[in-house]
Amino acid sequence: MDIFNKFGDLLFKLFSLIGAGVIGITHIPQKLRGIDTKEVKENISNIRRESGIEEKISGIDLSKMKSQINNQINRDSIKEDLKNSNSSENINNSPVSDSPANEITFPALDKFSSQEKEQTILKLQIISGSFIVVSILYIFNFFSWILLILVGGVIVALTLYLLFKKVKLMYSEDFNAYRDFFLMYLAVGIVLVLVGDNPALSTAFPFQFLPSLSVLLFAVICVAVVFLVFRIRYHRNYTYGQVIEPGKKTAYVRVDYDIRSNVKPDIYIVENNNHSVAENEWVKLQLEGGLLSMNGNKPVSILDKLHPSS
Repeated sequence: MDIFNKFGDLLFKLFSLIGAGVIGITHIPQKLRGIDTKEVKENISNIRRESGIEEKISGIDLSKMKSQINNQINRDSIKEDLKNSNSSENINNSPVSDSPANEITFPALDKFSSQEKEQTILKLQIISGSFIVVSILYIFNFFSWILLILVGGVIVALTLYLLFKKVKLMYSEDFNAYRDFFLMYLAVGIVLVLVGDNPALSTAFPFQFLPSLSVLLFAVICVAVVFLVFRIRYHRNYTYGQVIEPGKKTAYVRVDYDIRSNVKPDIYIVENNNHSVAENEWVKLQLEGGLLSMNGNKPVSILDKLHPSS
């Protein structure tokens, strides 16, 4: 009951305040009509006489003030004109580069043919893949440890030669990606040799009818891990190409093998995106595809023009 009494008192006070406010508003017009306007005017006149504001206002020379304002405006306009003229002279006298600031330097674009690049990468793929095959054959006791050292040493030497004597010149900007990719496959072969005879491998992948499948499955998993790690670390959604035939809205571009963007070497039709390109000019291309696309990504449009360095 006490709670209801307190709640009722609060409502009563709230309604009382609202009623008082309404009544006060209705009395405002009566109070305004009761104001003596003559008395207010006399008070204002007395304040003006005591402060002497009229004398101060009359003493102001308006013509002189106007002339000062006009002179200041003229001086400001002259300064602005001088500033604009100086800035235009600086722009005209500044050296103009032959290529826009957003153009990208990409060395060694024209030093190697597309066929030579493709053959070099194909050799590396075959050599690195053969190292894994040799490692698996050694695990299955097809040849001795000495033969593994000889054949494996030749494969590693050829891989390093192609990487540092060919690929480093062909793909100098992306050499680290190519180096890590093929060296990781060599590492897979070494890991297979080290763990191939380990009983834990057969326990992890038990195949009672065909125990050799444990090694093959482990090799496939290692290759997949290498591919995934490489894609996560080095993947990019653009590549480079050379314009074969320019057009108004589209252009034919030749793209070399690009391991980072997972693009196959071919000739593609791409959109110009308002870029004025010429024949044999190198461009940066936007790709269509995913991070783990097995069929390769496809160039679809031109992002920028490239300026090959000498």
